[in-house]
Amino acid sequence: MGKQSIMPTPRTAHAILRIAHPLVLLLVSFVSPSPAPAQTSALTVPLLLPSAIVFDASGNLYLAEAASHIIRKVDPSGNIATVAGTGTQGFSGDSGPATSATLDSPQGLALDTLNNLYIADTHNHRIRKLNLITGIITTIAGTTPGFSGDNGPAASAQLSLPTALTVDSASNLYLADTGNHRIRRIDATTGTIATIAGTGTQGFSGDNGPAINANIDSPTGLAVDSANNLYLADTHNHRIRRIDATTGAITTIAGTGIPGFSGDNTSATAANLALPHGLTIDSAGNVYLADTTNHRIRRIDAATGAITTVAGNGIQAFSGDNAPAVAASLDSPRATAISPSTLVALTDTANQRIRQLTAAPAPATTIQTIAGLGVTAPGALTLTAPSVIAYGTGQLTATLVSATQATGAITFFDTTQTTTATLGTVALSSNLATLSTATLSAGLHSLTATFIGDQTHSAAQSPTFALTITPQQLTATIAPATILYGQPVPAITGTLAGILPQDTSNLFATFITSATTLSPAGAYPITATLSGPAAGNYAIANPAATLTINPAPALITLSNLIDTATAGSSLTLTAQVASTTSGTPTGSITLLDSGNPLFTSQLSSTGAAVFTIPSITPGAHSFTAFYSGSGNFTSGTSAPQLITVSGPATNPDFTLTSTGITSQTVVSGSSANYTFSVQMQAALSSPVTLAATGLPNLATASFNPPTLPPGSTANTFTLTIATPGATASTRNPARGSTHPPIVWALLLLPAVGLALRPRGYRIPARLVVLATLTFALLTATGCGDRISTADALLLSAKNYTITVTGTATSPTGSILQHSTNVTLVLEQPQ
Repeated sequence: MGKQSIMPTPRTAHAILRIAHPLVLLLVSFVSPSPAPAQTSALTVPLLLPSAIVFDASGNLYLAEAASHIIRKVDPSGNIATVAGTGTQGFSGDSGPATSATLDSPQGLALDTLNNLYIADTHNHRIRKLNLITGIITTIAGTTPGFSGDNGPAASAQLSLPTALTVDSASNLYLADTGNHRIRRIDATTGTIATIAGTGTQGFSGDNGPAINANIDSPTGLAVDSANNLYLADTHNHRIRRIDATTGAITTIAGTGIPGFSGDNTSATAANLALPHGLTIDSAGNVYLADTTNHRIRRIDAATGAITTVAGNGIQAFSGDNAPAVAASLDSPRATAISPSTLVALTDTANQRIRQLTAAPAPATTIQTIAGLGVTAPGALTLTAPSVIAYGTGQLTATLVSATQATGAITFFDTTQTTTATLGTVALSSNLATLSTATLSAGLHSLTATFIGDQTHSAAQSPTFALTITPQQLTATIAPATILYGQPVPAITGTLAGILPQDTSNLFATFITSATTLSPAGAYPITATLSGPAAGNYAIANPAATLTINPAPALITLSNLIDTATAGSSLTLTAQVASTTSGTPTGSITLLDSGNPLFTSQLSSTGAAVFTIPSITPGAHSFTAFYSGSGNFTSGTSAPQLITVSGPATNPDFTLTSTGITSQTVVSGSSANYTFSVQMQAALSSPVTLAATGLPNLATASFNPPTLPPGSTANTFTLTIATPGATASTRNPARGSTHPPIVWALLLLPAVGLALRPRGYRIPARLVVLATLTFALLTATGCGDRISTADALLLSAKNYTITVTGTATSPTGSILQHSTNVTLVLEQPQ
């Protein structure tokens, strides 16, 4: 996927210079193809896309000049010299003098303690080592573009557009394998290479887990702190991330992933960054980063985690030398470095300069240029267009700001990731040139324009213009479809409206659904998927079209049937339910005799059920099988099968048996259920009525159904026994008595009678004795803390034998009665 870049790549910049104004060509020929003469001030030469910087312990500054394909050194006195590269774009010179070698767009530098300068020779897909003592250059990693070689010699591995470099305290080299979206490590002792971060998939994931399992996107900045923790600029994820040296876990320390600018003076993890690049760390552990498209240098405080701007006001321009750094204008800075004197340096890349803060970062710290002549063209070339344009529409206008009319043409370039393409050349008219953007693919584009100059106007290059091309919206028309469960999913067709004429042969639509032949019945949305070279330029709003799968009819059959049978014999019937499409029906099936249900069974995995009638009665029988259906099949009934049963008439009677659990234990207040079966041996003249005896006190019994019809050959019913809840006797806890007031009244009645007798009335001796005995008996049985009979019953479970009786009348009027027993164990609640 395309993502925003900062500016044209070094290849483009080099091409621009080859067609630039003769005066610029003369200057480039002096400083680029051959080493700069000794004692040349770094402030007198132009720098073309400086992209990386690093200081050695002596204060020498090394810089990678990407568009000139050279590495330069600026000594502490400000003199500049070339230390690697001829200025010609290419690859050559290994094992020879570095100044005779050719490089291609170098964009990363690192120094170890043995005076080795490591160079990310980016477009050669190699890491090269320059011995600063001998001046000899060699390749230590990389061959052809690609990815391979992990856990083997780095010199045999493949890299893809490596950029940033850094070394740890043991001189192990870390590199941002940018095009492979990985961070890799070259062991200083063995020379083997291994991936330490990134899966190779472009994206963002993995925070707080192993870095090797995380996704990163086009990393372009690296730094190591004193504890060997590795920091990386996850550029296209707009984040700074940290890999713990001990655990290997990766975390985000700055950036939300949303491109933009926010968060100064707050936690760095809550701040917004925009394509961050080069990193460096000072001795206190503070991290400096180039917030490239925010045109700022920012600092993450090691102690607080807060982020602040130390240089740049966010305006893409050049201004502010010898003034406060935070008020200066920068243009797409790409790298940072800390000098031995702890000063912060930066590549003001699109301003073609190296600038440095004159003191430790503070609001009053000033900024100044220490290398580079800067852009000196008197004309100003600008690009204007809406920032967001739909695919296939719009235009881009280049304006040359000049008081006089210029002649010539404007050439437009488009940079996506690391590839730059020429969009076209348009002649100037009134200092304007307009280019159609209809052919730009959907995605993020970094656009620039150049003017080669004429007799009275110098060459000019525009700032980078960020343009987003959004996909063109299409409208799909899809006809809904309906099938039965088990039928093949039909080919789904539809039409698209809104395809531009230029893409009619480059865009194709496929209409799909998640449904398959045996997907359950229901509604499945139909979606349109685009393919073809132009697919990425379009988007489609899927309509509310569905494929509906309805339940399929089932085919129900009965087999093993015979025309005649003998009364009392056993009969086995097999029911089969089959699909009329495909798949196997599930659910239950019931066998009926003349419409009366006999048995119900679940279908087997093959859709079958076997029914056995143990003793068939004489007469005519019409058997059918009823399938109740399922979510995928409709219900149905088999064709009737007639059987005539001959033989002696069977005496009318029935049997009653228990078919479930015959003994159950329940807590008082709950219910118990028992199941029974009644088998009719011949037709009765009345229904079978049901009754239950032997129930616990206050318990109730109910039957479902309450009676059984006389014509059925087999029936089942359920007995439900509802038991009463238990209650405790009432006591007066204060007095320990179990006798209510009425009892005491009865006890006192004889005494009251004696006291109230009329004078002269004589109580028979027999009555007095009776009253005395009654009082004594009641007093003896009611005093003290004894356990009552009711309390004793509460302490243990009790068994009840429940007798279930069925009663019917035979055709001759005799009473037929059969019984069976079940057991109920009743427990009291605790």
